[in-house]
Amino acid sequence: MNKTTRTILTALLLSSALALPSTAMARPADGAKHFAGHMRGPLARRFSDRFDRVRAPLAKSATRKPLRPSQFFTIIDEPDADPSLYGTRVFGINEKGQISGQYMDSSGQYHAFLGTPNGDGFDFTPITVDGSNTFTGILNDRSEMFGTFDNNDTGVENGWVQRPGHKIETFAIPEGTQGTIVQYLNNRGQVSGNYFDDNGAYHSYIRDKDGTITKYDDPMGGAGEGEGTNAIGIDNHGDVTGLLIDGSDVFHGFIRRENGSFEHFDFAGAGTGAFQGTFGVEIEDNGWIAGAYIDSGDVSHGLLRKPDGTLIGPIDPPDAGTGAFQGVIELEHLEAGWAIGEYIDSNDLEHGFICKKCETDRRTYIEFDPPGTGDGGTFTVLSSNKNHVIAGAFKDENGIRHGFIRYPKEP
Repeated sequence: MNKTTRTILTALLLSSALALPSTAMARPADGAKHFAGHMRGPLARRFSDRFDRVRAPLAKSATRKPLRPSQFFTIIDEPDADPSLYGTRVFGINEKGQISGQYMDSSGQYHAFLGTPNGDGFDFTPITVDGSNTFTGILNDRSEMFGTFDNNDTGVENGWVQRPGHKIETFAIPEGTQGTIVQYLNNRGQVSGNYFDDNGAYHSYIRDKDGTITKYDDPMGGAGEGEGTNAIGIDNHGDVTGLLIDGSDVFHGFIRRENGSFEHFDFAGAGTGAFQGTFGVEIEDNGWIAGAYIDSGDVSHGLLRKPDGTLIGPIDPPDAGTGAFQGVIELEHLEAGWAIGEYIDSNDLEHGFICKKCETDRRTYIEFDPPGTGDGGTFTVLSSNKNHVIAGAFKDENGIRHGFIRYPKEP
């Protein structure tokens, strides 16, 4: 595997860019060229699972924490999912309580889905683009969804957006010879994403609701393989955050304002070696940014950036590991002092967490795993809404994926 660290929020959104030793990446059966085939670290760990089929059951571990009585969960399994092949992954939840995710059917094909609350359950609407493997990210509050699909003509991933009552819109950046992906979707219908050139370098774009595309590159970004501008979150003003990867493979956080200007941020404790540094993940309408940084020991930590540019960190749950390639994968969705994320513990197991009063020195943490979680871990905690309902995914003790919804109190 090469050194490129490619990310997707939403869903896929960013997991981390830690540089773990190279591991083989599984691909869908059709062998399409997926951007995930060049990732490393916890990012590779999460996105290899994005494609991998169910493997042999994982060994049980005594370190898995019991369910806290105050945590209430609903387990999500798409009815057409074949658990013997892949299972169900949930990525996003919006203010209406709708969820987005993906599954594999018994024929081995991937489908995205929209889940709409109906009483105690959900009505599931599968989404398949051009009869191809179809993947998804999170969704916005207007029931708009996005994702990628295998382009059967070119063999690379292209982007798609679906708006209620409208057909699916597909698109690709012509210069993106190695693929076009979508990272985030705001409530204005704008998408933030990346495309990859002949060299495997990152470039970024914004696609407006009317289909207008604005391509851009941060001037500090490198031009080699795995370098460049990696845009992730976009707020409802059109401001974007993410990371640029410079010519030495060091990460730097950036903001691209709607007027096209750039701002940069680097946490003082971030490392300056290859695959170390600072990155933003999600930008809120009030200007706060949630993200992470990777220190000189390759340990990842949660991070917040205030609207005035002040950086707050480290934001680490007490059980986050402190060894290389451990720690907080990322911090996301800061709202009224409440944020969520994932961490890797000292045994290399993944867990979800909530941070309360996160922007203060009085912050507290709740660490969690859905009931039935095996040593595959709670590996997707990307989305929550204003009611503090969290959506994500985990693997049970047999290695089967399930989505989950965590409620702050019994639903």
